[in-house]
Amino acid sequence: MNSPEEAIALHQKAINDRNIDDYIKTVVFPFTYQNFNGTAITVERPDEYGNSYPLPWETVLSAFPNWLSTVHESVDEVVSSNLSAVFKITARWKTANDAPHKPITAIWISVKSNGKWGLQFRHNLGTI
Repeated sequence: MNSPEEAIALHQKAINDRNIDDYIKTVVFPFTYQNFNGTAITVERPDEYGNSYPLPWETVLSAFPNWLSTVHESVDEVVSSNLSAVFKITARWKTANDAPHKPITAIWISVKSNGKWGLQFRHNLGTI
């Protein structure tokens, strides 16, 4: 990925598509995910998904069983350098009936590793 914004877009697309191969291409390991209900995991290697750790969309579904996909409403850069960028993301979860849901807020950190951008940290603050 050529930019942190592209990494974010492709990362979310891979989660929405439930595509582990595309997801792994967007991640810089070790990767840490935290959320509002106390989940905190650090995945050291790609092969730990599905074995030691749930697939990313399974984590979302455990918090919100009706989830189908996530739509980013805003992706705002908080601070960045030439190797790291922090973003505040506001998003909504889509469900089958398209009922309105409160927006969720998240902090995502993208880093440049081996010449490409990828996600290394996500924290979902929930509906603050």
